[in-house]
Amino acid sequence: MRAGILAAAGCVTGLILCAAAAGAAPRVVCFPDRPSPGELFFVNVKGVATDGHLEIRFAGRVFSLWPRGETMWEGLAAVDRDQAPGEVELAVFEATREVPLSRVSVRVAPRDYPEQKLTVPERTVTLSPEDQERAAQEAQLIARALATRSLSRRWEAPVLLPAEGPVSGPFGVRRIYNGKAKGYHGGLDIAAARGTPVRAPASGVVGLVGDFFYTGNTVFVDHGLGLLTAFFHMESAAVTEGQAVQAGDVLGHVGSTGRSTGAHLHWGLYLAGVRADPMSWVRLASGVGDGGE
Repeated sequence: MRAGILAAAGCVTGLILCAAAAGAAPRVVCFPDRPSPGELFFVNVKGVATDGHLEIRFAGRVFSLWPRGETMWEGLAAVDRDQAPGEVELAVFEATREVPLSRVSVRVAPRDYPEQKLTVPERTVTLSPEDQERAAQEAQLIARALATRSLSRRWEAPVLLPAEGPVSGPFGVRRIYNGKAKGYHGGLDIAAARGTPVRAPASGVVGLVGDFFYTGNTVFVDHGLGLLTAFFHMESAAVTEGQAVQAGDVLGHVGSTGRSTGAHLHWGLYLAGVRADPMSWVRLASGVGDGGE
């Protein structure tokens, strides 16, 4: 293989390299070798003609692959934040068939997420009936946006950070609001001054724009094949639904709208509905799309 994914790995021994016993079986390579809960990982499949549609099934989710060359496929998969550690099967399928072309085992590493305690207006923790109804309606809009599975990859490496600033809220931490446990943090918070431009990390199409109870001024970008990013709590949005964006285009500006403790950007990432740490996409992107021998 050329630089790409091996450069990110550092050495070949850092990869899972598996093939079925039959000589004609596809070869499947995954990186990193032990992905953690809440991370994306890269999958490369060699030995399958690229005139169809290939997908991988992992931990109950289906992830699409994109073709590269005549007999190679690449793609991203995600480990759910709550996935138990241990061996998890990954199977490669042609989309129209139920018999897998190949099966490999991915070892999910253990990971312990800490707690983060926050104080916010009580009305955003204990909701009124009116706010409950509003939040439920907005959750349906977001769920429809996240169900999008466009048929082609819309992004290219590298992947940019959407704003500059220190991380004030890591992905996956258990959130305690006003002393009440409220699940885990599904994105990455970047502390930045109010009005700081929020930029698209990669090309895509704006899938949803709204002012929502929890997330404030919000933009979702569809990057193709089930990969979407989200930008919450902005002071304002600068794009409209259906608009094509390129890496670096301004999506909006940092603010403190919705359930927020101060000016910051919440950056979320979803792959086939799985929430994952967007920094794992940044780390992988330098090695994606350069495969080959």
